[in-house]
Amino acid sequence: MVARTHPDLILLEVKDRAGFGFTYLSPEDFAYAADHFLLPAVKYADLDINNVEQRRTVAYDFVWRYFNKPDAKGYFRENVRWIAAAATREKFTEEAARGHMPRVVHIARKAEDGGIVIRDAQEYLDHPGYPLAVIVGKPQHGGGDAQFFASREAFEKAGQTKPSQEVWLPQIVHRLYAETPSVVMGMPKQEKNGDMGVECRALAFGRAAKLVERT
Repeated sequence: MVARTHPDLILLEVKDRAGFGFTYLSPEDFAYAADHFLLPAVKYADLDINNVEQRRTVAYDFVWRYFNKPDAKGYFRENVRWIAAAATREKFTEEAARGHMPRVVHIARKAEDGGIVIRDAQEYLDHPGYPLAVIVGKPQHGGGDAQFFASREAFEKAGQTKPSQEVWLPQIVHRLYAETPSVVMGMPKQEKNGDMGVECRALAFGRAAKLVERT
């Protein structure tokens, strides 16, 4: 078994089945993202970077701040990606030291008290045949906006609706594929004839999964 010290994907389910899906392609990519937020934040707060509890408190605090006011000025895709990486690294420090960092991490509010849960999202490795998450972006570009689906029925309902400027990728994925792995990413792509298309990529996380085009 290969030792893992970074996640492939961090999902932030912020509100109304929507949020972000952030990819990290290597331990270095993950560490760079986490440090890009955490080092300045710890310095600004005049804390000790070597103090595990202080680092964790800062990282968790900023995740909570983001979830509390996700539309606040100052939050944008890249710095939310850094905050997610820092919080995940601090949450799973011991697991990473053993080479057991989760491949997929899910961050969301607790239903009962409004707190934040950062967890190992094992269900994304099981591949039920439809996408649990559809993400606008590319793995090599760090991911982007995401839509989440709790069931096949929820995905098919969204896929059969008219696309909008805000939500369009689930409709395209539904039209193109009868079966998918648990995560599908896509980006607009200009064709040689000048038309606009979509470039899709499915993520299997090293597990067996099917990608079946509609006939």
